[in-house]
Amino acid sequence: MEAHQGHYNGYKAVDFELLLQVLSRIKGKFLLSNYPSDLLGKYIIQNHWYSNEYTKSIRISARQAKTKKKIEVLTANYKI
Repeated sequence: MEAHQGHYNGYKAVDFELLLQVLSRIKGKFLLSNYPSDLLGKYIIQNHWYSNEYTKSIRISARQAKTKKKIEVLTANYKI
């Protein structure tokens, strides 16, 4: 999967990679919420980060009962 930045206007894949590079060097703890991507998976493996995936049903419109599924990935440099 490509890095998907969802509805974040102006936030590009290169920005996401820069964020992951910074997170791989920080001394403190972090918790990142994002969508699944090959790039994130690569950093999770390289840095031995912890990661959990959650499938959420999201309502498309307040007026419609129709929902769609989204996968949220929580990633941290500590056990979650």
